[in-house]
Amino acid sequence: MLGMTLWAACASAEVTIEGAKGNVEAVLLGFLSIDELPCDSPRWWVARRFQQAPAEIRQAMETLGFYNAEVQSELQWQEACWLATFSVMEGPRVEVSAFELDVDEPLSGEPRMAGIRESEVLAPGKVFSHQVYEGLKDRLLDVAQDLGYFDADFTRHLVTVDRPANSADIDLALTGGSRYRIGEILSEQTLLEPELFEKYLRIEQGEYYDADDLTASYKNLLQSDYFSRVVINPLLDQREEGQVPLRVIVSPAPRRTLQLGGGYATDTGPRVRGDLRYRRLNDQGHRAGASALVSRVKQELKAQYRLPYGDPVHEWLFAQTSYVDESTDTSDSEAYSVGVGRTRRIGDHWIETNYVDYTLEDFQIGDQQNGRSNLLILGTSLSRTSPIDVPRLLKGYSVSFEVRGATQQLLSDTDFVQLMGRGRYILPMGGRVRLLSRVNVGWTWQNKFEDLPPSVRFFAGGDNSVRGYGYQDLGPEENGEVVGGRRLLTGSLELDTLLTSSWSLALFVDSGSAFDDRPTFNTGVGMGVRWYSPIGPLRLDLAHPLDDPDRRFRLHISFGTDL
Repeated sequence: MLGMTLWAACASAEVTIEGAKGNVEAVLLGFLSIDELPCDSPRWWVARRFQQAPAEIRQAMETLGFYNAEVQSELQWQEACWLATFSVMEGPRVEVSAFELDVDEPLSGEPRMAGIRESEVLAPGKVFSHQVYEGLKDRLLDVAQDLGYFDADFTRHLVTVDRPANSADIDLALTGGSRYRIGEILSEQTLLEPELFEKYLRIEQGEYYDADDLTASYKNLLQSDYFSRVVINPLLDQREEGQVPLRVIVSPAPRRTLQLGGGYATDTGPRVRGDLRYRRLNDQGHRAGASALVSRVKQELKAQYRLPYGDPVHEWLFAQTSYVDESTDTSDSEAYSVGVGRTRRIGDHWIETNYVDYTLEDFQIGDQQNGRSNLLILGTSLSRTSPIDVPRLLKGYSVSFEVRGATQQLLSDTDFVQLMGRGRYILPMGGRVRLLSRVNVGWTWQNKFEDLPPSVRFFAGGDNSVRGYGYQDLGPEENGEVVGGRRLLTGSLELDTLLTSSWSLALFVDSGSAFDDRPTFNTGVGMGVRWYSPIGPLRLDLAHPLDDPDRRFRLHISFGTDL
């Protein structure tokens, strides 16, 4: 037996309900008008509300499907206040004995309407509930409205309850009328030329109205990054002759953004970064950006120019240039590159990038290998990442594949073909525990490997490779110096347990090899902590290399999403 007591703010008036189960109690209190009265209310007022209470309780029980509930009540007067007690016997719930739903043509033939009719939420034998019944009616009207049947209405909506038999017959008839088409599209914008703006819309005058097309248009415009606010509304009060006009209103996003930041990672040491972006250079949707990175290991300048191509939601052309000066324990290189390419979205998830880059790179690897490399690299990549909507994902994945190569027949000093693959997966193991896995593979076909610069060789070791070892410390050696390999295989498993809402503890094992013919795997194990800051996860790891017991533990600090 359950009881619930609510106390008035100004005194201790008490209303108690006995015999109600589960959420029924809260529903009953919501219907009781006596529950609102304080202790100092006039007696006649309390008595009147008390007399109304049994009917209010029975009405509440009927909304839940209890049409034969019995109510006993008692009102006690005390010196300073009063006490009302109600005992409820629920009895059996009413079940649906017959359900009839008639929908006229052409609305009845719509797949979304058929899906609701087949859901059987109120099929014979189901417990009857007014909440479910009203919800079904709302869903039917919502689907009709979403499909452009704006005149849809119920010509019959009847529920007949047989109290002695605890059964209910439901009779519904929905008339859809004619389906409206899209009329004039009123676009209130001057940011983009009309032809380009219209390519983001998935609606066209004369087509049948469908709310899904409006939603797709809204997402396209908002995700284009040109606009900060998008509103698409049908003007229902102006519909006539089977057409409904639409109004599209947009607000511009800031044209230029500048971001400055600093950080620290074990691989690079302290670093400072700046990013300048122009979301919109002209009404043709062209955009540009530049970035700079300065750290102990790497100095980098990049610039890119992008323009929409074909369907701007899915396709872009780009031109880019960069300067990279990198100095690690294994190599020194200075590279200049220019390139062009195209990105294309395939379906809702995959992104394809095709590119041509010309790179001039001066390099020295170890004590013996140095030179200048000219490579015209042709490549294509395919990538897919699940949505990242919270700092600590409980489930997700990312995967990418890339093929690139160069030939002496096209402005290059050497021939090579390279395949690369990367995958990450997060597996939930309860509400607070997750398993993170990571794998990276690479394969190079090249006869004179010493002609390749470090930017296209494989190395292992570091924050995002094999922890316990330094950045690019692992790979084939020459005279005791790591020179990189033709192939790569690394993997990681990490068990992460949430301690508080912002902190977690991780145990991990990493293993991998950069090699020429046969891999020699190096393995590191350790533990770390994660702080899920407002701008992303920060990782602090303490790792020990199992293959070199003389080495001490190595601290790794890194920042960024888990995917």
